[in-house]
Amino acid sequence: MSESDNDELESARILIQENLYDEAKRVLFRLLTRIHDPQSFNYRRTKEMLNKIESIEMNDLMNKNSRIKPDKNPEDTTSLITQLERDLQLQNFEDEVTSLDQEQWTVSEIPSTAQGLFDLAVAFYEMGCLGDALRELKRAEKKIRIEESFLGELGVSVVALQTQTLIKLGSAFKAKVYLEPVLMEPDLLHEQKIILYYSMGMVEQALEEKNTAKGWFQKVADFDPSFKDVQQRIKFLSKSS
Repeated sequence: MSESDNDELESARILIQENLYDEAKRVLFRLLTRIHDPQSFNYRRTKEMLNKIESIEMNDLMNKNSRIKPDKNPEDTTSLITQLERDLQLQNFEDEVTSLDQEQWTVSEIPSTAQGLFDLAVAFYEMGCLGDALRELKRAEKKIRIEESFLGELGVSVVALQTQTLIKLGSAFKAKVYLEPVLMEPDLLHEQKIILYYSMGMVEQALEEKNTAKGWFQKVADFDPSFKDVQQRIKFLSKSS
């Protein structure tokens, strides 16, 4: 485990102790985006902390729902029913206001540029909101393809993250079908293809096509031996194939 991972796990532990669960979840989700081996200690520890938060929040919710106190006179249920109706009306009103606020935020805050959509997708991805991330990445790619004649550096980043998101969602085959035609686009520069070669290696690895995955990672290493964790992936695949 790297020193930074140790620091973030310790930060998450302290946040949980302070009952700052949302902040802790953001730290833990960010950690998961960097961990590639589900069998590693740091991955298991991160998942344990997330499960602990989920259990705490579920218990709090159950306790909250059990706090309705009966009327002092159990035979007289009128006042209890009246109070419940008032609470229900108030809750419906609060839900409606919240819904309106969210709708207003959605309309006014949606980025208007491809870069803004990509940045929003990255934020969703880091928080573990993969479905939301995928939606914004599709919007960003569509905007780039409409407004530009080629993907360019930003478009390549969008495609790479979209591929990674599909893998994390358990749709590696869909990621492969999506990425293959992109790699054949003639306007891509060779240096821009490196991240896409790496992404295809991850796709094939997720599909357990170890030799094919190793071939893609080797293409990356031939161009840039220090690219991400490509050397470790090649070593791992060489040992397991």
